[in-house]
Amino acid sequence: MAFANLFDLSGRVALITGAAGALGSRMALGLAEFGADVACVEKTPELAASIASRIREAGRRALELPADVSVTAQAESAVQRTIEELGQIDVLVNTAGFAHHVPAEQLPDEIWDLEVAVNLKGTFNFCRAVGRHMIARKRGSIVNVSSIAGAVALGRGQAAYCATKGAINNLTRELAIEWAPHGVRVNAIMPCQFLTPGNLRILEDPQFDRDKLMATWVANIPLGRLGQPDEIVGPVVFLASDASSMVTGHCLAVDGGYLAR
Repeated sequence: MAFANLFDLSGRVALITGAAGALGSRMALGLAEFGADVACVEKTPELAASIASRIREAGRRALELPADVSVTAQAESAVQRTIEELGQIDVLVNTAGFAHHVPAEQLPDEIWDLEVAVNLKGTFNFCRAVGRHMIARKRGSIVNVSSIAGAVALGRGQAAYCATKGAINNLTRELAIEWAPHGVRVNAIMPCQFLTPGNLRILEDPQFDRDKLMATWVANIPLGRLGQPDEIVGPVVFLASDASSMVTGHCLAVDGGYLAR
């Protein structure tokens, strides 16, 4: 057996939502570097084009797919376009999502509804649409992006975020069991805090003490630092590739030891 080829994604097509984000863009470029062509779903044409152009520069085919992940028809259209233009979908990575910081007793319905729609329904919309295609082909790998907030409480006004990420973890397990007989694997990754523009904006939020919050983050991560965006690539390529061919229904912590405490 050629073990060196376990991570090779040549000839495969990956669809990734939230493809232009701080972590999503690293995942998209990482998948491309390991050989995959990439369909890039983003909320605006400009964002989708920004990451698709970088993938083409890396020598891979790319498709720009502006879509609201929470709208079922738009998700299904993006999946159909990918199949028509790139031939198939071998890998799905659900990255699109966001969080607000509002104490639970003050959380407005519209913020709760928005996070459920994007984080949870958006993930399911693409799992369902791509899952049908993968079931028909009897193969495929789905990677849902969850969070440590799906396994533990954060205690900083993130009730909606924690609820949706916990739901994504169990959705991942359920789909893994349902689709395993069809050769479709479904896993998730649970990152801790990474050095992204979004987290840097949180540090600048006047409701938080920047130094105290950063110290809290670092103190809870046994490796003693936040993750670097490039460190998300390895786990995603592992779960997308044949290197993880016996792994399904697993929620992989990418957290510097956070959940091991």
